[in-house]
Amino acid sequence: MTKAEIVNWILKNTNTKLSKKDVSKIVNAIFEEIISEITSAKDEKKIQISGFGTFLVKRRAPKIGRNPKTKEETLIPERLGISFKPGKRLKEKIKAL
Repeated sequence: MTKAEIVNWILKNTNTKLSKKDVSKIVNAIFEEIISEITSAKDEKKIQISGFGTFLVKRRAPKIGRNPKTKEETLIPERLGISFKPGKRLKEKIKAL
């Protein structure tokens, strides 16, 4: 699902008097706020959306990587990564499929 599809879904399924442009600004603002929270996060920061899931910023340890073509080993430095843990409601919906 794209942001445009989310905007269209909101317009179709709610009694909003807002224009498509205004709904689009709101959807973009929500995603920008989530991105801002994630990118400003320190190690082990959680961004939880009730009923949906939790985004968790984790520190990834340095490791040895290998070029599959040349088999040359290189050091991949420590970095931050993001993981997602689905919420209970999302898990139940997936399980019911």
